[in-house]
Amino acid sequence: MAKIRRMFPGGNTAEGFYSFHDNIIDSNRNMLYVLKGMPGGGKSSLMKYIGERMTKEGYDIEYHHCPSDPESIDGIVIVPLNIAIVDGTFPHVIDPTYPGLIDKLVDLGKFIDEEVLIEYKDEIMKAKANNKSAYRKAFTYFRAAKTVYEEIVEHNKAAVDFKHLNKLTKRLMDDIFSKDTDKDITSFYKRHLFSSANTPDGFVDYTPTILEHISNIYYIEGEIGTGKSTLMNRIIEEATIRDYYMEIYHNSTIPDKIESIFIPDLEVLITSNRHGVEFSHKKIDLNQYFDESVKDEEDYRIYNLLIENAIKKLSSARKNHDILEKCYRPAIDYDGVDMVTEEILEEILAH
Repeated sequence: MAKIRRMFPGGNTAEGFYSFHDNIIDSNRNMLYVLKGMPGGGKSSLMKYIGERMTKEGYDIEYHHCPSDPESIDGIVIVPLNIAIVDGTFPHVIDPTYPGLIDKLVDLGKFIDEEVLIEYKDEIMKAKANNKSAYRKAFTYFRAAKTVYEEIVEHNKAAVDFKHLNKLTKRLMDDIFSKDTDKDITSFYKRHLFSSANTPDGFVDYTPTILEHISNIYYIEGEIGTGKSTLMNRIIEEATIRDYYMEIYHNSTIPDKIESIFIPDLEVLITSNRHGVEFSHKKIDLNQYFDESVKDEEDYRIYNLLIENAIKKLSSARKNHDILEKCYRPAIDYDGVDMVTEEILEEILAH
């Protein structure tokens, strides 16, 4: 049965829009199709259709969702064929690196009727301006939330017994890498993504679609400031020394913090994501070395409030994007888009 994994190649974060779109597929790919077009122009529908067809053919598929509209797709990867299709338009601009060889530009903009579209010029320009304003406000709230988060970290870590925590970390590292395997060091590669995202629909978490395929999961439980990020970075450093390929999943709000690490060669995934407890796992409890009585609940309340306000602004941005799609749809020749979809599918099935 085909495996389906879902993730986000980008995120709405305290650093603004954060892109890992160049991690959807690497340069050793067999083919990359880069779609260019307009809002509502059929890019997401094209990728969904081909993903569904290839799943029926038995191929494992990755769906890379859009953080600004989690129902839409920014890219798909047909894993066994090492083929990807991506949306290459703003804000995740992607251009073919090897055009005519392993990259192909697909221009869906040619199916737009400019004479029809001109009637919506004022609406489009207003919606784009309002969209920009909404995102600016959302990112301002996310940045403020990060500042409060950092204060919580500093406050809490003063109540952590790091001496015993370091001993626990060493035992964990020994356990993770106890089944070290021989491998070709040229295969080393770090792939960075998000498994969750702040979206106009709220917080969306696809981590279970990644965890469900892993047999050996280490679930890291720990309050803010108890050393989860330090532990994750130490695991990455050790895996790097041993030249292991890794999938590294980042925190949806503060992307320099690591939430999950998957090391396929060891069939091991280490995660602090709350869904880790739902699967067969080994629990690593960092809270046993933390005095929870020091927690400042007001800081937590303010942090959560800032995140909530940021997401409300994302919802406002979504309304403007919906206006853009509504304006573009009457000007698009969807029969032409469907024809291109079938041509791409035929090429892929020929591999």
